[in-house]
Amino acid sequence: MLLALKDSREYRSKPILKTPWYYGWNIVGISLVFQGVLFGSIFFSYTLWVGEWLDDENLGVTLTYVMVPITVLNLAQSLMSPFAGYAMDRYSIRTLICTGTTCAGFGYVLISLTTEFWQIIAIYGTLIMAGVLLAGPLAAQTLAAKWFGKNRGLAIGLSTTGTSIGGVVMAPIVTLLYQSYGWRDAHWMLGMAFVVVILPLVWLMVRSTPGELGIEAEPAGQLGIAFEERQERHWTVAEIIRQRTFWVIVLSFLPLVTAFGSIQQHLRPYAETLGVDSMQTAVLISVFAAIMILGKLFFGTMADRFDHRGLFGLSLVACAIAVLGLLTSPGYPMLILLSGLLGFSAGGFLPLLGAIVASRFGVVSFGSVMGLLGPFLAASAFGPMIFSTLFQLHGNYDLALWVALAVLIPGAVAIVFLPKR
Repeated sequence: MLLALKDSREYRSKPILKTPWYYGWNIVGISLVFQGVLFGSIFFSYTLWVGEWLDDENLGVTLTYVMVPITVLNLAQSLMSPFAGYAMDRYSIRTLICTGTTCAGFGYVLISLTTEFWQIIAIYGTLIMAGVLLAGPLAAQTLAAKWFGKNRGLAIGLSTTGTSIGGVVMAPIVTLLYQSYGWRDAHWMLGMAFVVVILPLVWLMVRSTPGELGIEAEPAGQLGIAFEERQERHWTVAEIIRQRTFWVIVLSFLPLVTAFGSIQQHLRPYAETLGVDSMQTAVLISVFAAIMILGKLFFGTMADRFDHRGLFGLSLVACAIAVLGLLTSPGYPMLILLSGLLGFSAGGFLPLLGAIVASRFGVVSFGSVMGLLGPFLAASAFGPMIFSTLFQLHGNYDLALWVALAVLIPGAVAIVFLPKR
């Protein structure tokens, strides 16, 4: 097994597809596909599954209980991410992505056969977790960091748009599938699509580093030259957690992830309180994801040029304004605008996180640092369940939204202490 996973430095192969541009952009393009299909179905469309499961009398679930699978998924993913990050830095990323895709596809097929809701929870905490962990943003960002130098921020930002593209494309597809065939058959068809679409493309096209194809790596930009010595070595776990930068990242990003993650998963139940139907909610999700794409490109490009602290502050302010808008019980047109603003805010998360890690720790240990952040960001997994509980206690989402707004304050304070790159 290890022989199949190890990146052999002696192994070289010719580029699979010769292009007039740098081959690293092909890698980024493929990362858009595997993230889009998986994350568009699993994360962006989860709020759509919520409505179907609540309406299924055979399952007999409450709003809080129906949020357990996504909470378990996020928590398990966070706890296992250090191991995945370690593997990304040392083994074949291509093999890891294919393994994760197979797990996610098999998991979706099994969900279509479940008879009790606890089985769905178990599948989300194991097979689906393995899928999003090995074939998600961690793999895409690690590939971008290892393939790019001067355009690393842009490449990381562009690679992370795959999840948002998936939200734009997959939310309407998922809605049409469950409306036409029911949620069980929809899961079966999506599980098969994961394997058929992703596996051949990744296996043929993806390699972990330019060296595996005998391609010269993109040179580092001026900001990256100062970190070349760091990029030549692996950081140990002890060294990483002793860095002030690591803890500033945790304390800054945890509130933001908790706030917009909770709102995203409750978008359909929240919209229903305003009289919005499921297809209109799918439009909201698509708007959220589409603007997130623009946000990721914006923050990824700006991360190569401007202070990361100011960019993070912009993302935080956008999230706060969106939450305040949701507290006004807006009409549908305003709800569309607020969904876009929330998407812009969320678009800053992955590009800024990747840019901060790459510029402070280098690229050799990029996967390890990103993976190690997971357990410390795990508390955000409880956000959707807390939202559900507050809704059931208060009878509406006002209290939950005020709590989300208050949670953003510690993040705004912590980012001030981020060391300059």
